[in-house]
Formats: sequence, C-alpha cells, structure tokens
Amino acid sequence: MIATGRAILALSFLLALWLDPAVPVRGVAGGYYLASGYLVWTAVLMIIAWRSWWFDFRLAPLAQGIDIAVFVSAVYFTESPFTEFQSPFLAFAAFLLVAAMVRWNWRATALTAAILLIANFAFGVALYELGIQIDLFRFTRRILYMILLSGILIWLSMSRGTGRAIDFPDPPGLLGERRDGLLDSALDLTASLLGARHVVLAFGGNEEPWVELRRLSMGRITSERAGPDRFEEEWSEAPSAAIFSVSKKRLLMLDGTGVIARSGEVTSSLAGEFCIDEGIVVPVHSATGAGQMLAWECNSLGPDDLRIMHTMAEQIGAALDREEMATLARSAAETGVRHAVARDLHDSVAQFLAGTLFRLEALRRWIREGNDPEGEIDSIKNALRREQGQLRLLIERLRRGEEGNRRTEMADELRDLLNEAGLHWHIETELVMPDKPMPVPVQLSHEIRQLVREAIANAVRHGKCRKVRVELAQESGMLNLRIDDDGTGFPLQPETIRPRSITERVEALGGTFNMQSNNRGARLEIAIRSGEPA
Repeated sequence: MIATGRAILALSFLLALWLDPAVPVRGVAGGYYLASGYLVWTAVLMIIAWRSWWFDFRLAPLAQGIDIAVFVSAVYFTESPFTEFQSPFLAFAAFLLVAAMVRWNWRATALTAAILLIANFAFGVALYELGIQIDLFRFTRRILYMILLSGILIWLSMSRGTGRAIDFPDPPGLLGERRDGLLDSALDLTASLLGARHVVLAFGGNEEPWVELRRLSMGRITSERAGPDRFEEEWSEAPSAAIFSVSKKRLLMLDGTGVIARSGEVTSSLAGEFCIDEGIVVPVHSATGAGQMLAWECNSLGPDDLRIMHTMAEQIGAALDREEMATLARSAAETGVRHAVARDLHDSVAQFLAGTLFRLEALRRWIREGNDPEGEIDSIKNALRREQGQLRLLIERLRRGEEGNRRTEMADELRDLLNEAGLHWHIETELVMPDKPMPVPVQLSHEIRQLVREAIANAVRHGKCRKVRVELAQESGMLNLRIDDDGTGFPLQPETIRPRSITERVEALGGTFNMQSNNRGARLEIAIRSGEPA
C-alpha cells in the first residue's frame, strides 16, 4: 500500500506540472525531469514490493530518503506567492510521515518529521537569501501546520503499539472442551489474514510424549502426531515471528525494537518437514506447551505480516491457557462432586446397610431363641422405608442443585435423626440443644445430619457403645457440634486414625474437627460456620 500510494502521488505530481501552466515556477525542464524520474522510481518500488519482501524491506530507508529529497525539490520548483494550492507540500509531508508510522514506529516518524522540518526551513531560508521571491508568512504557516501534523502522527504511532487487533473467533462448545476447535479456528483465521494456501500448527504439550500437527491445506484440515525429537530444541530457542527464504538465505525477524534483516543459513525443522522454501513462521507458547505455526504460498508477505503472526500466536497461547484453566476448573468441580456423593453414600446408604446387617444378625439369634420376629421385621421394614425416603431426597437434591435460601429447624432434624438411629442400632440417644429456635440452611442441615449419622455408626460398629449424646450450640456465628459415646474408643496407636468421611466433610465446610478417645468412650468436637453474622 505504501509503494502504491507513492506511485499515485508521483503520477499526480507529474500531471499537476503538465496540466497547470503556472507550475513549475522555476527550472521547468528540471521539474519535468525530476517528476518523470521519480515516477519511474516509484513504479520500480511498487513492483519490488509486490514481488520481494526482502528487497522491499532493505530498500525502505533508501526510498524514504529519496522521498524526502523529492519533497524538498518539489518545494523549490513550485514555491511562489501565487501557488497557494498548486504546491505538493502537504501531500508529500503527510505521505512521508504516514509511511514512517506504518512501516516502522514512532521514533522513525519523529525522525522523519525532524528531517522534513529542518530541511524545509533551511531550504526556504536559502531561497530567501538568494533573492528568490517567496511568501515568508505562508511559508512559516505551513511549517506550523507540519509541526501539528507531525505531532498528531507521532502520537498515533505511539498509541498504535506494535501489534494489530485480531478478532479471534470462539468456536462452539463448552469452555474446556474446545481445544481442537480453537486450533482449527486459528488455522482458518491465519490463512484468511495472510491469503495463505497452506498453514500448519505444530504443538507439543508439556506432559505429552508427542507433537500434534494440524494442517490446513486447500481448505481441508488434517491432524496427525509425530515424535518431539525433531522440534523440541528449536522451539525453545525460537525468538519471534520471521519471514524466511531457505534457498536465498534471507530472514526478516521481529524483535523488541522492530523488524531486522539477516542473511545466512535458515534452519527450520518444521519447514524442512514439509519441504517449504519460503514462508512465515511464529513460535506459539502457552502454559500447557509450546510449538510453531507456519504459513506458505501466501498472496504477498511483508513486515506487517510479522506483527499479525505475532499477535495471532499470542491469541492462540491465551486461548489454550483459557481452555486449560476451564478444564482444570471442571476437573476440580467434578472431583468435588464425586467426593461429596461418595461421602453421602458412605454416611447414609453404606452405614445404614451395615446397621441392617447388624439387626438381621440379631434377628437370627432372636428367632433361634424361639421369639416372635414379626415386630423386629416390621421395624426393619419401616427403617428401610425411611432410608429409601432419605435416598430419594439425596437424589432429588443432586438433580435440583442448590436449595436457595430455604431454611429448616435444626432441632427437629436432629431429634428425628436420633430417634431413627436409636431404633436402628438399638442404642440410647440424647440430644442437648438450646431452647431457642436454630434455623439453618437446608444444605448445612444435610451436612450436619450426615456428620451425626457417621459418628453414631462408627461409635456402634467400632466402639460397641450403648449410648450416644449429641450437643449442638450456636455462638459467634459458629455451630459447635459435640458427639460423645460410652464405647471403647478408638484403637490405641501412636497416631490416632481420624475418621476419613467426617474429616473430609468438615474440611469441605471450612470447619475444625478435634477428637478425644479413651477406654470409656470417644468425643468428637466439630465447629463449622452457621452462615449467620457473628
């Protein structure tokens, strides 16, 4: 675009000289020779820009210098008090500043502005000293215009940054399950931006023993796996985006200050893998791994494409990181759900079945002694019905999810639970609670019930207890639960083994759990947040 704009500007300058008899003001033949030669030069630069990214980049400083020289010469040939609108001053100045801003950076824009201002001022003073008639007021006014224009373009160049905003499309699907879709979208978008017929993305994960090769060729995407031996070391050393030519030993690279050109051997394992002589390559880095993206058979390549590929690689790395974070979050959530379901099944169904086996064994002895089993059978049936109801509530709670803000009275919940446990395990139970109501969220009520059920089951099965005492109090925003039994306590070991299910449940609630045990029984002390302000 810069080369084409320069050629159009040169042609316009020549036509202005030819069509308007008032210009050039002085040196008519020289003015026509300058404009004609400049037009030929711009045509050559335009052809080079479309055919060779290497010579386009290498000739850019020379072209900028010649443009400045022609700009100053144009002022000489056209400047007079009667050529207010014929002078190409502003057109040339704007083109030079924009070209520096687009091709390089704000420093090049500022340098170009400084050279233009100094050269134009010095040339104007020289014309005035030589007695050539010029309008000093209009000359000074245009310099002020040029300072204003330069300041605006330098600011734009600084605000523009080094990259280009790319609208990276999100593929359909659940976050954390779209990795392949993201990579395919990256290949499609890269091919569209560069006009490339072939794009390949090679990516190796940190914990995977292979490299994934995804290739877009003629609109079709294929995927395969390869060993990492040929690529891994090169990827760790790849600095940034680069346009390369293997046969001509040329390389344009993007570094921290801009684009640099290098000559010499070009080594790229990925390019060698696909027998590519010329293309553009960029490293891709993310928290999950590293790789390279390579495009070839592009419509045209230039320094701007390096920034496009650099931004594209950053977008790909960020997208892969987001997918990995989502995957880890989903995995953590699934693990939490699995543990919660496992605890609920252990503390309810498994322990109830263990208690049922305990009662059936006692029923067998009862029958052998010649007693009537009907009453105990009815009691077991009623217990099974209650447990079936509790299991259905558990399933329904899993289906619905959160219970919202619904609350329940904790005293009623524990009173019913202890009555059921006493009948089920054939033990005596006692509940100690304050006289005032103690409403708690339904979810927290479920957790407390499960803690008490597990504690009672452990006390009966392992401690052979005959009585369990449960005390619940609320103080300073905390629920303090204490469970005592008169069993044999926990086995004497150098380090007492803590009940796993109770420990995990308390930790999940963000509470604390202390345990005391001797030959006269065990005591569990649990403190969890009630959800009420302290």
